[in-house]
Amino acid sequence: MDISELDALQTSLNGALNAFREELTKAKLPELSTFSLEPHPLDSPEYLPSPRLYEARRLALACVGQLKTLLQSPYEKVVEHTLAPYDAVCLDIVLRTGVIDKLSEEAYRTTGLHVEQLHRFLDLDPFKLTAILRYLAAEGWLHEKNEGVYALNRPALELCLGKNGRKWALTRGKAKIANSLLDAITKPEWKYSTSPLETAFQLSHHTPLSLFDYLKANPAELEQWANSVRTYGDAAASALLVDFPWKSLNSQTIVDCGGGQGYLTISLAKILEDVAFVIQDLPEVIPITRVNVNRESPAAAQQGRIVVEAHDFKTPQVRRSGKTTYVFRLVLHDWTDQDCTAILRNITAIHGTVKVIIIEHVALPCTISSTPQEQCDESLRMLIDAEKYATASPPRYVPLNFGVCAKMNLGLGVHLLGVYNARERSLREWDSIIRNAGLRITLVCPLRAKLSVIECDVVAVDGESD
Repeated sequence: MDISELDALQTSLNGALNAFREELTKAKLPELSTFSLEPHPLDSPEYLPSPRLYEARRLALACVGQLKTLLQSPYEKVVEHTLAPYDAVCLDIVLRTGVIDKLSEEAYRTTGLHVEQLHRFLDLDPFKLTAILRYLAAEGWLHEKNEGVYALNRPALELCLGKNGRKWALTRGKAKIANSLLDAITKPEWKYSTSPLETAFQLSHHTPLSLFDYLKANPAELEQWANSVRTYGDAAASALLVDFPWKSLNSQTIVDCGGGQGYLTISLAKILEDVAFVIQDLPEVIPITRVNVNRESPAAAQQGRIVVEAHDFKTPQVRRSGKTTYVFRLVLHDWTDQDCTAILRNITAIHGTVKVIIIEHVALPCTISSTPQEQCDESLRMLIDAEKYATASPPRYVPLNFGVCAKMNLGLGVHLLGVYNARERSLREWDSIIRNAGLRITLVCPLRAKLSVIECDVVAVDGESD
């Protein structure tokens, strides 16, 4: 018997929440609370939830997103969406004016502060501040304990000193770039361009430079940008180490191409003790990388098991003895299809025993099925006590990409369009790039994170065996 969209989403949401509660209990985790004064274990990038807990949370959020679309007045949705830029602006204000830091002080964590007190501490107009704080309270960042008295909610703890969310939020420029995106995609001589020199970034920053060259010329912005990029990788680090079978690569050497400050290699060196590592990046990055390696893995550095070398991955790779794996983590999404193909061809030109590992978001279409699919209860039940992660099937009326759960990556994809003329890619699009480079996909491994791992082999040529 067919059921309505509302009934289907309610059933799926109830099933997801029940599974979520069961997994919380099984893992002996505390209940979630918006008003907690301490982060929940699930808030930490180091905590890796069980496969079922991860999927239950993802499905519950997707159902909530679909229910909001279903129930909300379309006019209200339009107005809310056009006012969305103020989400980022208001967060930026409370970060840069010190409101978050003041509310996070031990003396005010529980009681909160009245806008008049914030006025005296920070010399901010309480009338204007009220509009900003009440807007953020409606978004769940703060709660208004009494009229005019505001305290941090648990999500806002991610904006406190030392947190990755704060590092990401403090990286400026996104709003400026977003405001220039319309001009960039309609500018007659640019509208079909794939050049990183003809984007919203150049228009918004009034510069002929690419983002990379602009950051080189502005060291303070480069440091902040590098810190924010690292947080994006940190969010998937635990899942990457556990969910992908690194030991199955049977590699003697792993080359981290565009490895930045070396944190992926440092982590892999702890679990692959018989593998040698090479971290490659541009010359200006190498001194920072060496410091990190010497500090985090002094033994591996002294033994020469981790080598740091300057190399531009747009130039040919050198041949290395033995079985070698070349890793690109969150690198290729910054480049056009043609550039990605050229970068990967520098690997296939070696004609050795090599593998390529691409760690990126694999975008799924936002298609929705209204016909009965696998029941969400059954899909989640199959993950009970599962040791190996597998994705659950979205039930009907839930998008294939789980809707709002994909928003972070889709938003980043639009930002990549604004700064590089690039975007996040689907598996079909990745496969086209990979095949054009002389590689073939041998495994696609989803992670308990926003990323997947694409494992590739070189296609045999001239009588060579794979």
